[in-house]
This record gives sequence, structure tokens and C-alpha cells, in this order.
Amino acid sequence: MGARGPSLGVAICALNEERCLPRLLARLSSGEGSDRADEIVVADGGSSDRTVELALGLGARVVVAPRGRGTQLAHAARELESEVLVFLHADCVPEVGALAALRVAFADASLVVAAMNQVVDADGLFFRLVERAANARVRRLGLIYGDSGLVVRRAHYDAVGGFRELALFEDVDFSRRSKRIARARLVREARLAVSARRWRREGVLRATLRNWMLLAAFLAGMDPALLARWYPSHSEPSS
Repeated sequence: MGARGPSLGVAICALNEERCLPRLLARLSSGEGSDRADEIVVADGGSSDRTVELALGLGARVVVAPRGRGTQLAHAARELESEVLVFLHADCVPEVGALAALRVAFADASLVVAAMNQVVDADGLFFRLVERAANARVRRLGLIYGDSGLVVRRAHYDAVGGFRELALFEDVDFSRRSKRIARARLVREARLAVSARRWRREGVLRATLRNWMLLAAFLAGMDPALLARWYPSHSEPSS
């Protein structure tokens, strides 16, 4: 652990994310002092746009992996050497001060797994309820979904067995294994701006009901590869 606190390595899964990825990478690399990442690895799932080119141009390391969030994040994690790993979706951006807050939190050796404070970038009561539900899920159930920014000490990640190479619900699967060993904590000072693009594109009711149904099917034992067919990609290549 250095003077800035534990080192932070960020793993990002991406597929045709040329619109969102530059904002995230700029934020991770431009912070001052302890508020910037020590390492950034983008795991690309076969983008047909400029995702890889932009990632390399903005200073990230890129690893190409088979498509699927669990698979991509597992590949990215293998490339990181930092003490603490931060797993992010390409459309989720830590606010100013968030990475510094994570270093302060993880300076406590007893903390091994945490989530960031989710803030959806849209107005309206529905989105405020989404934020509250996400944060409550971490505190009460120890479940950290990908859009809450899973943050985990490297030793704990390895002890749990890391991400399984699943097409969907890799975050739920990891959290269920993780909470058998350690309790997750919500780092309120580390705010994570989450895109509302899926809700805007698909509709609030449709997207929410679909997610609940897929989660129920996963918990009932259905193959994530089959469920992923009903979960469209966040983005499509630019025309």
C-alpha cells in the first residue's frame, strides 16, 4: 500500500461502446492525486466500431475476449496487478472524488468487498427508487449488481474464485459466493453515475419486468447463455 492508499485497477467490459467509453476513460485517467486509476484494462467482446482504437488511444490496455460480461471481466481481471479491483460497465462513470473515497475505504484492511453509491443520470421518482433499491440491496442482501460498481480486494476476488465466465448474471453469481465469506459494504462517498439509456430505449416498465423475470429464471437454475438471448446489448455499432 502506497502513500495514496491501496492501488486501484479498473476492469471494464465493452462491446461497441465508442460513444460511452471515452467519457469513462477520461474520468479514470484525469483525476488528481488519489482520484485516478493506477491501471485500466478494457475487455472487448468483439466490437465492430472504434471501441478498441479509442481505448488504446486513451491509455487503456485492451484484451479481446469472447463476448459475455462474465467472460470479459474475468479476462480483464487476469491482466490487473492492483491490490483492489474495480469492475465497471462502460456506461457507468465514477464521479469526481469517487476513486479517492474508495482508497480511503479500502485502507481499512477489514474491508474486502464493496459497492459504489449508484446515481442514475435521469430525473424522476422511478430513478430515485432504483438508486435506493440498489443501495439497499447491497446493505441488506450483500448483492452487488454490475451497475453499482463492484469493488473487491484482489485476495478476496481470488479466494472466491473470481468471475465465472457467464453470459449474464455474473455479478449475482459472484456476490452469492462472496457473501459466504465476507459482508459487502456500500461506500456512500464513492458516487457512480449510471446511464439510463436502457430504460429510455426500452421503456421503464418493459425493461424492469424483463429484468425481474430473467433474474427469477437464473435463480431457478436456467442457463445464463439461454437467458442472455432475451437481454439485448446496451448498444449497437454506429452507422
